[in-house]
Amino acid sequence: MNRTVTRRTVLGGMACFSAGALGLAPAGAWAAAYPEKPITLVSPFGGAVDILARLIAQQLNKRLNGNLIVESKLGGSGTIGLAAVARAAPDGYTLGMGTSTALTSAPHLIKSPGYDISRSFTYLGLIQTSRQVLEVSPALGVNTVQEFIALAKSKPGKFNFGSSGIGNSIHLAAEEFNHAVGIQAVHIPFKTGPETDAAIMGGEVQYTFASVPTSIGLINAGKLKALVVTGDTRDPALPDVPSLKEVGSPARLPDQMFGMVAPANLPAPVLAALSKAIQAMQADPEFQAAVRRGGGIPSTIFGEDFRKMVMADSQQWGDLIKRLGISASA
Repeated sequence: MNRTVTRRTVLGGMACFSAGALGLAPAGAWAAAYPEKPITLVSPFGGAVDILARLIAQQLNKRLNGNLIVESKLGGSGTIGLAAVARAAPDGYTLGMGTSTALTSAPHLIKSPGYDISRSFTYLGLIQTSRQVLEVSPALGVNTVQEFIALAKSKPGKFNFGSSGIGNSIHLAAEEFNHAVGIQAVHIPFKTGPETDAAIMGGEVQYTFASVPTSIGLINAGKLKALVVTGDTRDPALPDVPSLKEVGSPARLPDQMFGMVAPANLPAPVLAALSKAIQAMQADPEFQAAVRRGGGIPSTIFGEDFRKMVMADSQQWGDLIKRLGISASA
C-alpha cells in the first residue's frame, strides 16, 4: 500500500521525534503527571517558620497526590536555605519558605547571598503575615509602651535589646523603633527567638520585638509582657495589646511575611498545578484556623502581588540599613 508523504506529515513526525528524544511530554500530560515523586519544601529557619512549613506540607499532601517533605537548611539569616532553592532545577520538586528576613533584609547585609530576589525565584504565594510585638519582662515594672519609653530614655545606653540575629526583621524593627522614639540601647544578638525570650526572662536583655507566633505562648502565660504590636490595627491573637499607630508612635514597620517560592522559570503546567493547590489550601477554613491559632494572619496574595510586596519591603529595609549604618558585623 502506497502512503502519500506530505510536508505536514514530515514536520509532524519530526516534532514527535524531537519531543520523544528530549524526554519531553505535552503540556497537558506534564500537568497531569506532576508530581511523580516527593516534593521538598526547604525551611531556612526553625521556630515559627518550620512549624508553618510542616502545616503546609500536611495540607498540600492532600492536594498534590504525593509526599511533600520539609527539609531544614538553616543559617546565614535564611540565605543558605533560599540559595539552595535558587540553585535547584526548576521542575517543581524543590520549593522554599520565603521569609521577610531571607528575602528583604539579609540580601542587603550579606555580600553574596546566593540569589537575586528579583530574578532567582518564582513567587508562589504569601501564606501568612505576622505582626511583631514589643515585649519585656514583667519584672521591669512597666505596663504601657509610654512607660517603657520613658524608662529607657532615662537610662541612655543602659538597656539591652535582643534579636534572633543581626539584620533580620526582628533586629531592624527594634532599631527603627529606637530611632523613632529616641531610645539609645545596646543590641545583643542571639541565634533564635526562644533564646531571646529566655534572655529577657533571665534579665540579660530588657526588651525585644518578637514575632507573635514565636512568643504568644509565653505572653499568654504571663512570663512576658506585650506592650505594643506593629501595624495600624490590633493583632487578632493579642486583642488587648494596642498597635503602634494607636499609641501614636512615629515608627512604621511592615508585617513579617511567610511565603512560598520556587526556582525561577518553572514550566507553566507545573506552576499552574502548584498555584491551584496553594490557593485551595489558602481558601480552606481549616487551614486558616490553624494559621490563626499559631498567631499568624492568613493571606490570599499570590504570584506577582507577592513579588511586589517583597520588593517594596526590601526597599524599606535597605533604606533603613543604610540610614542607620547597620552592618553584618554590628
